[in-house]
Amino acid sequence: MTQVSKGLCTALFVLAGIVPGARVDAADVPPIAVPLQVLPWFNGVISNVGTDIACLSDPPITEIRVQGYAGFTLVPPNRTPAVGEVFYTHLVLSHPGNPCAGSAVGIELLLPAGVQTSASAADPAFCFARTPANPQRPFAQLINLGSDPGYGCPQVFPTGLEGLRITPPLGGLGGAWGMAAGFYLELLLPLRASTPQPGNTSIRFRVNPDIAVVGYPAVPLLVNNDVLFRAAFEDQQLTLDICTITPVANGC
Repeated sequence: MTQVSKGLCTALFVLAGIVPGARVDAADVPPIAVPLQVLPWFNGVISNVGTDIACLSDPPITEIRVQGYAGFTLVPPNRTPAVGEVFYTHLVLSHPGNPCAGSAVGIELLLPAGVQTSASAADPAFCFARTPANPQRPFAQLINLGSDPGYGCPQVFPTGLEGLRITPPLGGLGGAWGMAAGFYLELLLPLRASTPQPGNTSIRFRVNPDIAVVGYPAVPLLVNNDVLFRAAFEDQQLTLDICTITPVANGC
């Protein structure tokens, strides 16, 4: 499973090479790597977004165009994030439908009052895609869109029709995210809450794969008001849900 390390920082501890009764200098003791803390996701339900007619089907076959869900990170083992600390939300989309031209998916983020995006050099947004096998490549492939010359991953989010626009900074497919049958997309966005969130409001995403076709994957948000002493985010890892799909994509 691919793990997105915050800052790619691994804590090292001096735990090996000690001889009882002997003097040991720190420089003489080999360090060992301690695994980073993996942040679990709390996910909402799957939302269907639009339908299409399967390409070249005769008689016509109607199918779901796009499916997706939203979620946010918990603090292990299952604690909610606290006011003032950075946590992540993600949107996971699949494209089970097979319209002949694919889809140019517009995406916006709709946040509850008291919650803001918090992208920075230390806590960036991440954007990944999973593309299916094809005749030239007989396996699924994970793509880091942040390093893709046609897409990139946005770190600023201007105002859109209903929320904050999540658009490829390098253009993408006409300012949208291109998807076709068998494609998956996962966007991970850093947030910070300034007020507690008791779960009566939700993080929502506006997903728009075609003209006048809109859906809203959502997850109820829980943020507590505790003051906690926790490890720095650099010692924690994010995981990609699209790397749990089988067969596992190359690059996961």
